[in-house]
Parts: sequence; C-alpha cells; structure tokens
Amino acid sequence: MASNQSYRWVILGLGFFIYFNMGLVSAVLSAIVTPVMKDLNMTYSQMGFILGTWQLVYIFVALPLGFLTDRIGPYKSLLLASIIVSLSAVLRAFAVSFETLALFVAVFGVGGSLVSIGLPKLVSVWFLGGERGMATGVNSTGSMTGSIVALSLTNSVIVPLVGNWRNAFLVYGLVCFLITAIWLFMGRRSPSSNESEATIAPVRREGFGGAKEVYKSRNVWLIVTIGVTSFLSSHGLTNWLPTILQLKGMTPDLAGFSTAILNVFAIFGCFLVPRLPHVVGSKKLAISILLFVQGLAILALGIADGPILWAALVLDGVIKGGYMPLLIVILMDMPEVGAKRMGIVGGLYFAIGEIGGFGGPFVLGLLKDITGVFLSGIVFLAVVCEAMIVLAFLLKVETEL
Repeated sequence: MASNQSYRWVILGLGFFIYFNMGLVSAVLSAIVTPVMKDLNMTYSQMGFILGTWQLVYIFVALPLGFLTDRIGPYKSLLLASIIVSLSAVLRAFAVSFETLALFVAVFGVGGSLVSIGLPKLVSVWFLGGERGMATGVNSTGSMTGSIVALSLTNSVIVPLVGNWRNAFLVYGLVCFLITAIWLFMGRRSPSSNESEATIAPVRREGFGGAKEVYKSRNVWLIVTIGVTSFLSSHGLTNWLPTILQLKGMTPDLAGFSTAILNVFAIFGCFLVPRLPHVVGSKKLAISILLFVQGLAILALGIADGPILWAALVLDGVIKGGYMPLLIVILMDMPEVGAKRMGIVGGLYFAIGEIGGFGGPFVLGLLKDITGVFLSGIVFLAVVCEAMIVLAFLLKVETEL
C-alpha cells in the first residue's frame, strides 16, 4: 500500500505531461494563424470558427465521455485521450482547406475532452484532502507549459528549423506520441486503498442515480455557469492574442513570446489562486475578486500599451491559470460530487463551459470582421466577466472551507 501511495507522485508527473500534450496542440495553431490563413485562403471569421471548433465538440461529447471515464477509469480514458490528441496534431499537417482543417481540429475536441475530464478523475482517485488542490494545480501547469512551448518556439525555432507550419505539426505530433507511449507503460497502476479502488467504476453500481443528485445541486450549476466565463475569456482572448499584439505593431516572434509570458504567469496562478479562498475567508468572494480583476485586465489588453499592457498580461495570466483549478477543486469537495462522481461532474462542467470555449474565438473573429477591430470583442469579454459576479454571490459553499 505504501509503495502504491508513493507512486501517486509518478502518476501526477505523467498527468502533467498528458496535459502538456493538450496545451501544446491546442496553442500551436494560434501561433501560426497568419501563414495558415494565407495558405488556406481563410477569413478571420473562418479562423475564429476553427479556433473554437474543438471547444464546440466538447459541448456534445463531454457529458457522455464523463460517464465513460467513470466506467473505465482514468488510465484507459487518458490513454485514449492522448492517442487522439497526437493524431489530431499529425492530421493538421495535411489540411488543404477550411473544411479539412476544421475537421482535424474537431478530432482534438474528443481527445481534449477526455484529458480535461480524466485528469480531475485521476486526482480524485489518487489524492485526498488538501493534496487535491496542489495536484490539480500541477496538472494545470502541464497545459500552460505546453502552450508556452508552442507560442514561444513555433515561430522562432520550430518553423525555421523544419521549413513550414505543416512540418511543425508533424514534429509536435511525434512529441505527443512519445509521451503517450510513456503513459501506456507507466500509468496502469492503481492506488491500493478500498475507497479509491471503489471510485474507478461507480456508474455501474449507481446507474444514473448519482447523476440525478448532481444535477439537482444548485451549487454545481452555479459553478458550471460561472465556469463558462473561464472558457470564454481563456480561449477567446488567448487564441487571438498573438494576432491582436501583431496589430499593435509587434513582430510575430515578439507577439508569440508576449503571449507565452501570459502562460508563464498562469503557472504561478495554478498554485496561488486556489489558495485565495483561504486568504480572504470566502470562496464566493475569491471568485468575485478574480472575475472583477480579470475583466479589467482583459480591457487593458485591448486599449493599453507599454507597462500597463505588460501588467495586464501578468494579471490575466495569473487568473487564467488558477481560475479553473479553483472551480474544479470546489466541485470536487462538494459532498454530492466527491471522487466517485467527478467524471460525471467534469463532463457537465466542460460540456457547458465549452459553449464559452467555442463562442470566445468565434465571436472575437466575427466582431473583427464586422467592426474592423478586435476592441469590440474585448469589451464583450470584459463585460461578461463583471456580470458573472452576481452568480458568484449566490453560491452557498462557505461551510466547506
């Protein structure tokens, strides 16, 4: 038992790299938007749709994949997820039109959904108590690190080295397949405790009774709805940020590095933000503070330059990194959820949340085509952040601190 329990740190490290795969593949297209649009003759609206395509897929597949994850356990679900993510990266190298690229990005939506649901399930099975917040933060840094690598190295190192954006996707796909092979051989162990082992396949025992209890929870629905903002701002702004910064006069390399800076600070946010409720003494106050500051930071990214712009990048990065882990841990700690129903709840969270994940990139691209500027979309994102504060104050979760 002691040996298996200590192995949880190996499992956590492997989970980090699976999330790294996801962050790498999800961010690389944002770094090379301009050459891809030129080669495939696409409009901003079409690229905005593609950037949000995998989030759109989440909406339809996350809930059934949540049930699947509860049935087959995190090892098998994450293995399948990593294979699909790797395949999506390779397929993008062979895109010849708007339609084919959209299809290959949509494939990523299935794998990404399994990663997003499977990793919280993995944490809930292997970790207990205060370690869950730390473990969730570590996993989230994997995604941020993958994004940093894609955004900072694609234009400056990878594309010049391999010749074009198509070969860059092949390189990233190879990296993802290598990490998948490591998980295949090292991720199959399970924790040696009756409680944890019982959580691996609870849906077969409970049927849909557990889902009914979860779906009747007011707090679950409030957190899920607030979570839409996380996806809306994260995917909407981050996917277009390199392009926005280039329109401000930055070179593609500098815009990529600047966006990578946001993701560097997101890593700090993964560890700092989940502790905020304990600092301010209230979960709903912590969420409200994050929403308020994020709205201001997003607006500053659209209208500011110089030091204010860099400060906004730092603030938005910290909040981006910690916002979702905080909401996930709050859900995980709810009595009606726990480890045994984390797959179901994770599926619900990502199915609803990715409405914002798809809508963010698409709306920003659409408003850019309509108005000629990105500022209209940025104002939209900022207003949504501030409006969600009302829902945060309706939460009743303070007794769980």
